[in-house]
Amino acid sequence: MIGDGTAVAFAGSQGNFELNAMRPIIINSVLHSVRILDDGCEKFRSFSVEGTKLNEKRIARYVAESVMLVTALSPVIGYEKSAHIAQKAMRDGSTLRVAALTSGDVDAATYDRTVDLKTMVGYGVGGA
Repeated sequence: MIGDGTAVAFAGSQGNFELNAMRPIIINSVLHSVRILDDGCEKFRSFSVEGTKLNEKRIARYVAESVMLVTALSPVIGYEKSAHIAQKAMRDGSTLRVAALTSGDVDAATYDRTVDLKTMVGYGVGGA
């Protein structure tokens, strides 16, 4: 594909007065690159994506342990309190939710409403 890109660039530079006799080379090179990309996407889909199953328990655990979600709390309780909650969670090895609730800066209802992944990232494909 690098060769195709080079061929297109060179052929495009050889045109005079908007009459480019190199147009067939440009078209052929672009179409060749598109075919390669199409084949690569098809192989990726069939050999890497199809049949993939999510380990939802493991994903939920990783999300619960993720300290980066504290950024959602910043607009509600402020940056400094959010930073302290994140530091406490990392120091204690606890989840962000436990650290937030034990800090006293946020209650369970506020936390659950604010740190809601479905509203933060969307529902994904096929979700509603």
